[in-house]
Amino acid sequence: MNRFRPRLAELLRSLLPLRGTVQVLIVIAATPILSLLCSCAGGQGTPPPGGPADSIPPAIISTIPGNGTLNFHGQSIFVEFSEYLEESNIAQAIVITPIPAEPPTLDWSGTTLELAFRKPLLENRTYAVTFGSGITDLARNRLGTPFTLRFSTGDRIDSGRIQGRVINSSKVRAKAFVFAYLIPADSARFSDTLRPDSVRPDFIGPVGDDGTFTLEGLPMGNFRLLAVVDDAGDQIFTPGQDAIGLPIGDVRVVSAEKPVTGVAIRLRPAADDMTPPALYSASSIARTRSEIRFSEPIDTAVILPRNFELTAGGASVPVSAAYRSAANRLAVQLIHAPLAAGAEATIHATNLRDTIGNPMPDSASTGKFTVTGGIDTIPPSLLPLEIDSAHAYTFPDSIRLRFDEGVGASSLEGAVSLRDTAGPRAAFRTTMISPVELIARPIDTLYGAARGVVEINLERFTDLAGNRRDSIVKVMVPIGQTRQNGTLQGSITDSAAPGVAHVIVARGTTSGVEYRKRGIKAGPWEFTGLPEGEYEISAFRDSDGNGEYNYGSAVPYRPAELFIAWSGPVRVRPRWITNRIDLMFR
Repeated sequence: MNRFRPRLAELLRSLLPLRGTVQVLIVIAATPILSLLCSCAGGQGTPPPGGPADSIPPAIISTIPGNGTLNFHGQSIFVEFSEYLEESNIAQAIVITPIPAEPPTLDWSGTTLELAFRKPLLENRTYAVTFGSGITDLARNRLGTPFTLRFSTGDRIDSGRIQGRVINSSKVRAKAFVFAYLIPADSARFSDTLRPDSVRPDFIGPVGDDGTFTLEGLPMGNFRLLAVVDDAGDQIFTPGQDAIGLPIGDVRVVSAEKPVTGVAIRLRPAADDMTPPALYSASSIARTRSEIRFSEPIDTAVILPRNFELTAGGASVPVSAAYRSAANRLAVQLIHAPLAAGAEATIHATNLRDTIGNPMPDSASTGKFTVTGGIDTIPPSLLPLEIDSAHAYTFPDSIRLRFDEGVGASSLEGAVSLRDTAGPRAAFRTTMISPVELIARPIDTLYGAARGVVEINLERFTDLAGNRRDSIVKVMVPIGQTRQNGTLQGSITDSAAPGVAHVIVARGTTSGVEYRKRGIKAGPWEFTGLPEGEYEISAFRDSDGNGEYNYGSAVPYRPAELFIAWSGPVRVRPRWITNRIDLMFR
């Protein structure tokens, strides 16, 4: 019965010249016949069993009206697919602009889909119906590349196009759309009044599996673009729920014949954190040390003694030190003057913010606790190392030391070393980077050694109450082959902003470890000491000077920083200079 399928498309096309009531009557009369033909061809909507696994993606065979049709006055459009589709997810994958006041009804007849508009289409408007990449057949094969049907209810079609790419992982992009808002020519305050969190866009384009997008059927003019992972499918940007990305500025369409190309939008890996931090609990560790726990990590730049007000028995108690716990990123420990055992104490935090910058409200910044009767006589404990008998150490990697409380040291020379079991010893230079964390970097190597003993002299470390351990921690570790490093060289060209600093990022394709060079202005640059391996090289114009990529903001509007990526991975070879990695900002 498959011979009837070409006849279906011919029959549907024959309806195109008809108008008004006659067309509606013919469509109604033809529906049972079309259903019979499709059910005969497909076995009641189910593909025949047996045969090899289906790995062929679905395709769109024909549409009514055809692409580019003028003066269309029908109430339905018909789309014939190459095979049966998974019907449950197709409504979310179809985007129509201008957006109808009410979504159309969807009706299947075999492999043919009818979209019936509930209200008459707008006069003299170009419509774009886009079928997104998330459409799947019964074997879960995705359409992959969006398809757009354009037609007009007038005698001309707006033919402007914007093409580009959304950059991020495919998992994040899977539900992404590009929203486009037409900027009125006479609106000087458009940036202040646009609210994508409450207004639907003028045009929408889904993002393909490869990250590409196309906005079609656009009039001439200026457009503001926003890539949105529309989790709710409501065609509205929801702050704190939908991940977003913006280009470096608005896009202008000036020609129907020549599309705007090369628009790049870097999508955030997740939605913005809109939730402020809160103080959850406070407790006493000793009479001179207390701990506060928060709902999320606090920015370490604001963990300062002056931002914590401690009172007990109606009197203010001086806080001498404050630091984030190395054992729990949600905890902050305070060192203060001795408190009376059994007293009720209150801690109030001020001027704190989370790592995103959300300030902590005053209503969620106070905690109460009962002071323990103990005096702090317990020496600091070294937390587990990242290397052990199962995790090898490799020169010239650093070793991170973390303690369960703040420590100090009169001298760190010789505090950490690595001894070969045969006798030779490699010295390390130890640097304190916070009250609870230190980094030890090797000065020497143990050439040819297969195993060694990391020795950490705890006698060098005392807590802030003067307690210390008179012992040496010894950890037996395998020693991996000495890591060989290489060098990358290139240049930055940025004629639009030659004096602005840039950040270059080298990200290991296997390890995911990032190495950064900050403050690089137009001209030559060099990355030394990179471990051998393959890297993805990218750079961005650090317009705000904070060293971090700015994805932009939808409300209030702020464009993203300019970002570029080197095409393909770059191989870093040991003791070798890889050059001509020339990055051009356009």
